[in-house]
Amino acid sequence: MNDHRAQRRTRWRVFVTASIGASLLPAVAVAFTFKPTPSEWAFWPDYCKARYVTLDVGKKSPYAQMVPPAMVQRWESLLGHSTFVHVHHHCAGLIYTQRASVARTDQERSFLWRTAENESKYTLERMPVTSPIYREVAGNVRMAQAMRGVIVPTPH
Repeated sequence: MNDHRAQRRTRWRVFVTASIGASLLPAVAVAFTFKPTPSEWAFWPDYCKARYVTLDVGKKSPYAQMVPPAMVQRWESLLGHSTFVHVHHHCAGLIYTQRASVARTDQERSFLWRTAENESKYTLERMPVTSPIYREVAGNVRMAQAMRGVIVPTPH
């Protein structure tokens, strides 16, 4: 009887621990932790720099002092709020594209192209087609797909 109770307690503890851990996953997944190198920072479009310094990771970065608040406001206004709030994923996608082009192994290259596609696709799916950078974001998705050998029909 005691052995049965101990087994139930152990199963209950595992269940509770797993449930608590699973409930924390969405919070972890939402955090954007991408960190560009100085040369990647220099490559980035200004709208990427403006968005990056508004994120927690960007506020704590050495780049935070390089972007004045007026530049952030200008780019949010030019892109529109609905694009600006998601554009950091495309910005990461641009750098993953750059990293993929210099990857040393096929496995690393494939991973980086897939990551570039997913990051830019995240932004593309959340921005209006009227966004001034819609074609640029869609182009990065298509390029990453092409580099991976994925054939996606072009919409007519």
